Amino acid sequence: MNTVAIVFAAEFERRVRSRAFVFGTVIGAVSIALIAFLPAMVGNFAGASKTLVLVGEPRLTSTAAQLLARDFTIAASVPRLPQSPKDYLDAHKKVTAVAVLARARDGLRVETYTRNPGELRGTLATDLVPLQVGLTTGVQPETIAAHTRVTIDEHDVSGRFSNATQAIEAKGIAYVFVMLLYLAILLNAQSIVGAVAEEKTSRIAELLVASIDTAQLLLAKVLAATASGFIQLALWIGTAALAARAVGDFFNDNAPAASASAGVGLGVTPTEVLWFVLFFVLGFIQYAVLFAAAGSLVNRSEDTSSISGPLYIPIVGAIVIAQFALQYPNAPNAVVLSFVPLLSPFVMFTRVVVSTVPVWQLVTSIALNVVTAVALAWAAGRVYRLGMLLYGRVPTPRQIVAALRQR
Repeated sequence: MNTVAIVFAAEFERRVRSRAFVFGTVIGAVSIALIAFLPAMVGNFAGASKTLVLVGEPRLTSTAAQLLARDFTIAASVPRLPQSPKDYLDAHKKVTAVAVLARARDGLRVETYTRNPGELRGTLATDLVPLQVGLTTGVQPETIAAHTRVTIDEHDVSGRFSNATQAIEAKGIAYVFVMLLYLAILLNAQSIVGAVAEEKTSRIAELLVASIDTAQLLLAKVLAATASGFIQLALWIGTAALAARAVGDFFNDNAPAASASAGVGLGVTPTEVLWFVLFFVLGFIQYAVLFAAAGSLVNRSEDTSSISGPLYIPIVGAIVIAQFALQYPNAPNAVVLSFVPLLSPFVMFTRVVVSTVPVWQLVTSIALNVVTAVALAWAAGRVYRLGMLLYGRVPTPRQIVAALRQR
């Protein structure tokens, strides 16, 4: 075990001091901070792109302004434009569209002049329905609008969430954590492949294998990669939490929609953090031993991508399935796939955050992942030893099968 500790310490120090680790951690933190500002920025863009000037008789434009206020910013209501719509939009850069309202035989006619054709039609028509019905029936549009508003209160029968807002925030939290897990595995797994390939191609592997048991060497490398992955995750999660709070404070005086989206924090329960740590460790170890074994098969550094490429397929598949599980956490497919090793670290954790998962499912998933991690570590150790001992040529499938059959 002293050998494992020595190799672990050396490998861990080498990893955390490497430029790739430092740059990856810093770039990841900066990206998370920028993404935290994105919802508020998008909200501001959306608000700016829906600034209207209404043109028409005052009775029409005043009623229309009230109906459109929930989705649009009404810059002005005027009986007529002093110039052509094009010239008016060119002179008023903050206005994105001019809507001309007029009475017609069948009710209301609206002509729009906009910089982005097709962007306003659906929302504009929906908001003006009460005015259209009022003109054709004689009923006041305000009365019609009051009768067309439907109040919907959602209740979670599982008792997990008190309202829909909490459920939406939980999905956002789950998505953030799953993406962080994805990035940590992706960056560190690639680093493992590169480090193992470099050792082999530089003939360092021969010295290592001659003096250290390959199983201990592989274990130390995987543990060092896991520890460095935890450091990255901790820094990224801390950055996300601080950025969420900073964005909420910064946009506190801005539009309510922007403030609401920016103010979503990373509030998770200690139990959810525990499950995240467990599934992170199990998922990381499974992928780490596979990538280490793949790196040992590399004969040239240029071949790392072709050797490790197929291992990215289950990672990408897990991300896609996890997004499906965000919306339908208790769907039969999501439940079944949350037990599948290599996929379940992503899918099961997503289900844990957004729904109430039975304890037996969690225990079964953990047990299956532990068994798979041990089996993969054993198989990867055999392949790792074979690959590191063969210099100048890639092991054949027959040699790999023979190594796995050895006792």
